Amino acid sequence: MKILAFDTSNQPLTVSLAENNQVLHVFSTNEARNHSIQLLPAIKETLATENWALQDIDRIVVAQGPGSFTGLRIGVTVAKVLADTLNTEIVGVSSLAVLAAQVTSTQLVVPLFNARNDNVFAGVYLNGQNVLADEHQPIANLFTWLQSRSEKITFIGDTDIFLETIQTTFGTQATIVSSAESLPDGYGIVKLGQQAQPVIDVANFNPEYLRKTQAELNWITAHPGEDKPENYVFEV
Repeated sequence: MKILAFDTSNQPLTVSLAENNQVLHVFSTNEARNHSIQLLPAIKETLATENWALQDIDRIVVAQGPGSFTGLRIGVTVAKVLADTLNTEIVGVSSLAVLAAQVTSTQLVVPLFNARNDNVFAGVYLNGQNVLADEHQPIANLFTWLQSRSEKITFIGDTDIFLETIQTTFGTQATIVSSAESLPDGYGIVKLGQQAQPVIDVANFNPEYLRKTQAELNWITAHPGEDKPENYVFEV
């Protein structure tokens, strides 16, 4: 099986090629540029390194969220267009699980993204299993749950901004992977994409934002008691 995998969920961009269980090439950049400009050239360049054509791809794997709303829309849209055009499989994987898969450990792994105002997108993983579901939540709630556990904990992702709080709360119980060392390596997404089941209904495959967009929140504020997505989409 030939796999094309890409992650545009945050500022870093990764594009990976794999065949069966072997990752053949990874393109990675952490430049603060628009993924709508970067992604397609990065895919073209990565395919060229292995002399692959798009038609050679058997499965497309995309980081489905959470993360940057714009980045997720770009990645999922490109994945859907390619899958539909090439009539190939598409698989969506958690952006948080991608980071967790990079940690080789028997302890708890907490991938997290800064969601501002002391909120995070985060999940908790143990031996590759999601033991606390990916969620948008106050970091205080996440810490309360973690304080009930006795295992060592590895934090990965946007850790720099929460470094002092993590150290104060967990002390030697915590191992902290710096934000610079937390960049997606292009391997975790391939591993997860190989294990996941392909999407059946490609047309209704969408990003997993894990919270409402600002536009939705504004609409709900203007329409109290009418939290109906179909109304929001119609009016916007």
